[in-house]
Amino acid sequence: MKVSISTLGCKVNQAESASIEGILRGQGHEVIPLIGNSSPDVCIINTCTVTAKSDYQSRQLIRKAVRTGAKVIATGCYAQLRQDELSGIAGVSLILGNSLKEKLPEYIDKLPAGLNAPALSDNSDYPPLALQPYFSRRARAFLKIQDGCNFSCSYCAVPMARGKSRSLSSEDVLHSVQMLAADGFEEIVLTGVHIGNYGMDLHPKISLVEIVDNIVKEYSSVRIRLSSIEPQEFKKELLSLINSKSVCHHIHIPLQSGSDNVLKLMNRRYSAAFFKDIVNCIAATCPQISIGTDVIVGFPGETEKDFKDTEKILTELPLSYIHVFPYSKRKGTAAEAMPGHIDSAVKRKRMATVIKLAEIKKNIYTTRHLGEILDVIVENKSQTSGFYYGTSDNYLKVLIEGDNLTVGKRIQVKAVSFTQSELLTVPLHQPYQYT
Repeated sequence: MKVSISTLGCKVNQAESASIEGILRGQGHEVIPLIGNSSPDVCIINTCTVTAKSDYQSRQLIRKAVRTGAKVIATGCYAQLRQDELSGIAGVSLILGNSLKEKLPEYIDKLPAGLNAPALSDNSDYPPLALQPYFSRRARAFLKIQDGCNFSCSYCAVPMARGKSRSLSSEDVLHSVQMLAADGFEEIVLTGVHIGNYGMDLHPKISLVEIVDNIVKEYSSVRIRLSSIEPQEFKKELLSLINSKSVCHHIHIPLQSGSDNVLKLMNRRYSAAFFKDIVNCIAATCPQISIGTDVIVGFPGETEKDFKDTEKILTELPLSYIHVFPYSKRKGTAAEAMPGHIDSAVKRKRMATVIKLAEIKKNIYTTRHLGEILDVIVENKSQTSGFYYGTSDNYLKVLIEGDNLTVGKRIQVKAVSFTQSELLTVPLHQPYQYT
């Protein structure tokens, strides 16, 4: 059977889709992309609900899948929380929330037998994490080591969509790394909803620092990248690992707001000063590191002064990139009922300010590396320019001018120019052709 898998949202969703694909291929199904004239028998849409825009994109992708005439399965966070909305889309064959996502391959063969009414998932329980097959056409592997969240940030629906924090056992993590390395992956991204809380539910407990250290000791040839870590859960012991050659010089720590008033309303567990100290400490210890962050603008009650506080801390800190989002009302969250919701025009203005600042930060960080040697994973090749795309260990997205490069391989390149926000590089074994 021909099956397409389309994924929206975070790296956790991407890791889960790769596991589903691995299982389906093992069962003999052919997995094809949902593009052009492809004609899948079944379309799986792994949805996201982090913002209203994510909801909209999920619905649009589902409708696109329905138009192919295939059976359509909606899964993921939007399917977990908004089954009522998805049930109203004609042509959806099955709705499976996150609680039943791992059982999705069991339903594939049942669909052509006439299951045309949505079968809604049981949301009462979330399974423990277990070792899963993995298949991906990506150059870098995403390994989900943790799921769920025990926090209750007032704007966030993720705990409702994914349940309490659960960790993959250290034995399964190491076995997964071994399998991915054997499959030829030279970079593995450790991902989860809340990886800073990794291992706290295991018996005996094990920390993120310990599991990363264990991976590095056993599989030093593989490059390990960490996904987002909460400020209050960043341990300084990670810095010695990041300074090693096996862990990427890249860390993502979400700020959300530079105003203590807004952080309190968000139910975040740190102050702006604490965040500032952490980032400055990381930058001082690892001068080449890429530090990224997330910011929400227009949170209910955010005054102009609150926003200026955010703008100030973003300007002052040695950040290499900033992801900015307008506050989006999420059903069932505490922030939904808060007073002082911000006008859309104000949100757009604040968004524009941060986007402009983010571009400046990105360009400053990128141009610092002109003339330097970078450790890069070759990701894919442009069908138009002939350049390859790659990602450096310190999270620079680069263009590689080279011939016959192997996607997924780790190579050294030299950064030779920066134009139109693109960092052009050449492999060390190939001379740069000036034009």
